[in-house]
Amino acid sequence: MRFAGLLLLALPLFAQNDRGTITGTLTDPDGGPVATARLQLKDVASGAVYQTSTAANGSYSLANLPAGTYDLTIPTIGFTFRRLERKGLVVQPGQTQRLDIRYEWGGNLGTPGDDFTVAIRSKHPAPSGPAPRTADGKPDLSGTWLGLPGVPEQATLLPWADALRNERAANGGKDHPSGFCLPGDVILQSAFLYKVIQSPGLIVLLWEGNLPGVDQIFLDGRGHPADIDPSWMGHSVGRWEGDTLVVDTVGFNDRSWLGLFPHTEMLHIVQRYHRPDLGHLEKDITIEDPGTFAKPWTMHVSWELAPGEEIHELVCESNNYPQHVPGK
Repeated sequence: MRFAGLLLLALPLFAQNDRGTITGTLTDPDGGPVATARLQLKDVASGAVYQTSTAANGSYSLANLPAGTYDLTIPTIGFTFRRLERKGLVVQPGQTQRLDIRYEWGGNLGTPGDDFTVAIRSKHPAPSGPAPRTADGKPDLSGTWLGLPGVPEQATLLPWADALRNERAANGGKDHPSGFCLPGDVILQSAFLYKVIQSPGLIVLLWEGNLPGVDQIFLDGRGHPADIDPSWMGHSVGRWEGDTLVVDTVGFNDRSWLGLFPHTEMLHIVQRYHRPDLGHLEKDITIEDPGTFAKPWTMHVSWELAPGEEIHELVCESNNYPQHVPGK
């Protein structure tokens, strides 16, 4: 009996020793801590994803990981820190691996006070607690959210699209629609503030920093129009699958960009919204366009609740108009 008891005690210990841990700190190029950064670890073999956030001192820990090889991704933070990747991290059974990471400066080169998203994250850390629900029992997605750039998987472009993507990369994306006061992000994965207004039959998305600043998701059971008129944001209908809102969008024109990628009017986007807790809203996006991509590809986007913040109007000026108006 004593031997059997020891055996039963050993079983959970063996199971724990079959797992490993990655821990460390995340710092900026000057050595300062980077707080509230989201880390995503993906098991190369199984595709399972593990996530955590850095503490106020920049520390993080991803524990209870099955032994294997992982890819680590830390999304872009606003305009201050560039997206960061570490591939081929090996987790050994029963071992803790130390991985200290230093971010690189983003577009603003670390200029203090130049990135409102960093100020918001410092002032309003994403709150904890259970996700709220509406009166009809559905997850309540309402609130003002701070967007974080998405984490895309590798997209396989057709030759014409790959050539155009390379051309855009070489010239710095000088012809991006946003430079001409046109919509620059139809997936809504930029580092801006977004506001979700939810009712049983309709969700309205408002945002600042990019035109057109409004989008509608119809939840009243309607389908897409048979004679849909192509537009920048397309036509969106949604349905609930348990606690996940599935949004199907078609009817895009071919003038917008997906990052540096082009697309055709065959673009079809499915977004799956899930609010796992009070402070976060997750989106898993599937992008399909047989005229541009060899196969569908996905992107993961995370928003953080920004309590106390409010969106403001956007004014975009273009100096092209006066050049084409005859004057006396």
